Amino acid sequence: MAIGRTDSMQELITILESLFEETIVGSDVNIVKHLFYYLKADNREFEFIYEEENLVAAVEEIEADTVTLLIPDIVEKGSRRARVRFEVMNINYQFEVVITDIQQGKIIIKTPTELQSYQLRTSRRIPVDDLFMNFIILFRSLTGGSREVGKNLYAESRFPHLMKEIRKDQPDLKLVNVILTEAIQKVSKDYEIVFYNETKQLSEPEQFVKKFLQQTGKTIYIPDCSRMESYIQETNSEFLFNFNSEYKDMIKELGEDFTQEFFESMRKMESRDFFVSYVIAPIRLYEDVVGHLKTYSTAMDRFTISSAQAIYIHELAEIISYAFTKVAIQYGSYETMQSTTRVVDISLDGLLFEIHDKRLFQYLKRHNIIKMFIPLKKEVTLIIRGEIIRYLDKGDHYHLGVNYFSSSSNDMLYLEDFLFDKSMKILSE
Repeated sequence: MAIGRTDSMQELITILESLFEETIVGSDVNIVKHLFYYLKADNREFEFIYEEENLVAAVEEIEADTVTLLIPDIVEKGSRRARVRFEVMNINYQFEVVITDIQQGKIIIKTPTELQSYQLRTSRRIPVDDLFMNFIILFRSLTGGSREVGKNLYAESRFPHLMKEIRKDQPDLKLVNVILTEAIQKVSKDYEIVFYNETKQLSEPEQFVKKFLQQTGKTIYIPDCSRMESYIQETNSEFLFNFNSEYKDMIKELGEDFTQEFFESMRKMESRDFFVSYVIAPIRLYEDVVGHLKTYSTAMDRFTISSAQAIYIHELAEIISYAFTKVAIQYGSYETMQSTTRVVDISLDGLLFEIHDKRLFQYLKRHNIIKMFIPLKKEVTLIIRGEIIRYLDKGDHYHLGVNYFSSSSNDMLYLEDFLFDKSMKILSE
């Protein structure tokens, strides 16, 4: 069912009519189309909910009856319906849309014919130029996004002490290292944690493994170093991989003889080093692979690392990557507060803040639950938890919109007083 126009909506329509050639004639379909024009003109990213998966979309092209959206992570799942959510001029919109085509990284939807639902913000956002904040990410899941209850409960039951530590506002990396070491040694006493150094010379196989990890982010598992099949045979594991895809690519590019010789040389070198089996899991800072955790068994150990143990190491690497990134965000936010976390505007419902780190911007798209520390006065620091719902790429910097969902006692009263003074005594639309 269509809805009527508010004063804010009429103001938006007036602005859009001045920006674009097409004229709004009063029908909902034209209002909706101009909303998409606004998103495209502002290069705005917004939510696209497909099969209950939250994806990030941007408008590429607007036709007479369709809109083409850029969605890099889209995977067709059979359904031809989805939901679109975005905010324009203080109004939150939501549409159910019909999908007409799904392509590589793109999706085409029918332009909605009516305004389906919207919510006008009740609290006015006040621009500020002298307010800064610190923030940390809060645990929702290791991979980010919606909380995956089964996987999270599994991880928490398997690594209770490690998970307890990384949930803290300021994890102790020394303690994390001790717990991590004990966990690794349950699989094998032979392991190494490597952080990549661009100045260090690597052998050809070492350089190959580093390139593989950085390009794919996948965990390598070789169950038997005496068999070439362990290196190149196709696998069906969700978490563990070998060099099958690289083997196929190298054959196409360099020929079968060279490729066979390369992997046989790798296998022989590892056999000479007495490796029986090993697993190499990438360690990430944000989404960048900066090192790896390698656990292996040798001929002296008289055991091989099983696939279950390899997955255990993979999970440990995921947890340590999350812990390193959380600490990096914490120290980066605290030490360079004024250049990275300027508050752009703020209200009683949420705020918009600014950062300059592209890696952090991309990481927060998945790990979007944060805890903010906002010093209003020398003696008053607000502690507010919120969810990032807007992501704006401004070219040389980024804006992120947060909705609050909890705060410390009396913080909203302090914020209300602050906004009351800033807004010349006006707090609502």
